[in-house]
Amino acid sequence: MSTQAQTPPQPRRPSVYAPANTNPLRLASATVQAVDQLGVATAAEIERTADEIMRGATEIAAKLRELANAIRQHTEIASEQVAGFCNRATSVFEGVVELQQKLAANGQALAARAANGHANNGQGNNGQAAAAKLDEEPLELPEFMKKGPAEGDGRL
Repeated sequence: MSTQAQTPPQPRRPSVYAPANTNPLRLASATVQAVDQLGVATAAEIERTADEIMRGATEIAAKLRELANAIRQHTEIASEQVAGFCNRATSVFEGVVELQQKLAANGQALAARAANGHANNGQGNNGQAAAAKLDEEPLELPEFMKKGPAEGDGRL
């Protein structure tokens, strides 16, 4: 059994940067004071940052409100224009349908007159003459033409 000689632990040496005469109580007081100053400075910086963020958020919120109002106004204008267009298109469509019905009715009347003229005279020329005469007669205006232009401000 070997016995090794145990050496007592060496005392710790202070840092080369530490003052030669260090008072632990004074060092603790200076550390607490430094931590306090650091905390106050950090809190002030955080408050300034929070204020800047709030100013920026307020500006952004104001811009977003302006954008929402502009979109609302443009949507209203677009809706009015689409409604006007639909009213005009419906009016034109109704006029076309009415015109088709009148043309069909006139075509049937023309065919009936031509048939009556052909049957009464026994000649094909009189039926053709009656058809030519009907072609020269002006057609009655459709209802939409009688009403006049559709109401609106003229914008599409």
